[in-house]
Amino acid sequence: MLRTHPKPLSGYALRDAGWNALVKSLGLINATRFILQYESGYGEYAKTKRELFKGKSAADILKEVERFEKSIQS
Repeated sequence: MLRTHPKPLSGYALRDAGWNALVKSLGLINATRFILQYESGYGEYAKTKRELFKGKSAADILKEVERFEKSIQS
């Protein structure tokens, strides 16, 4: 069951709570290993997204996703 926090957390408090939850659930070593699985990425996501989806509706994008899924299942 998901619990909701009574109020939104600040950036620092959210990171702190998330880290503590990971450590509690996974232990320090595995929590650290989990965090190291992520990289910050590169490029300009917002610009790329605008260019990639320019002029497309959500329905258009969904159809493309469905076509792609069918193509990889064949």
